[in-house]
Amino acid sequence: MDARSKVLVHCMTSLCASGSGRFLENISCYPGVTLAEIGALSQQSTKPEKCSSICAVLAETDVINMVSRGIAVADILRGIHDSMAGRYVRLLLTARSCGEALVTGGLAADDGLLAALRAEEARQGAAIGFSSHPDSVYAGALGAALWGAHRHRTLRRRGVALRAPSA
Repeated sequence: MDARSKVLVHCMTSLCASGSGRFLENISCYPGVTLAEIGALSQQSTKPEKCSSICAVLAETDVINMVSRGIAVADILRGIHDSMAGRYVRLLLTARSCGEALVTGGLAADDGLLAALRAEEARQGAAIGFSSHPDSVYAGALGAALWGAHRHRTLRRRGVALRAPSA
């Protein structure tokens, strides 16, 4: 973003949901943890377990197998965070991102993911800098609301009749 908060560059992976907060929400049921516990547990890992970074279905299968093998929950979660962090850093480097990267959405509150991102950044020698803000979780909702307001104004200017959505 520039000094006026205009977004200059953004990146998202379009290949698979294995890098999303929804994915973390789905897999958290296997080791029996809540989303609020994931970050702190991940940071307690002593031996992260590798997890597929290619596909959410494969990663979910990996998690089920890890739980059945008795792998420590912290090590499973850290493996997932490491996998996600690897994908994010590669994506940002591919996009030639420079400067600070702001993590938004539900993942913005995941301290374990932020720690994994910083570790992966250091491992790859990247100069990105990851940050979050407590209000970052609202970025998508705010963006959708602003876009909806813009579209509403545009359609009204064009004389398009607007009506409330049906229930």
